Amino acid sequence: MINFLEVFLLVIILGLSVWVYKLYQDKKENENEVAGLSKEKDEAESFAGGLEEYNKKVQEKKEQAKAKILEIFKNKDKISNKDVVSLLCISTATAVRYLDELEKEGKVKQVGKAGKYVFYSRV
Repeated sequence: MINFLEVFLLVIILGLSVWVYKLYQDKKENENEVAGLSKEKDEAESFAGGLEEYNKKVQEKKEQAKAKILEIFKNKDKISNKDVVSLLCISTATAVRYLDELEKEGKVKQVGKAGKYVFYSRV
């Protein structure tokens, strides 16, 4: 016949087994979370690097366009937004933005306030 002490020890051993198994599962979950966070961090760094590269390319394209605008002045004394739009195949808003930047850099000067009579000359 099984005595009380044997049952008590069996219950203790089973309880400890369940407890150790639970600790093992928790450890595995934590390792998976850390691995997941590491993967997310790597993905974020990769995305940031890609975004930085994209921004660099956009900036280079803008600088090339502004250089082309300045080259137009080799053949003309004054240019309008329409000239820039047609020669560079860009939108009117982009042409205005580039010309405004060149004006802020002190490379061109806007003559006129607004409308079709506005033109730009090289400084």
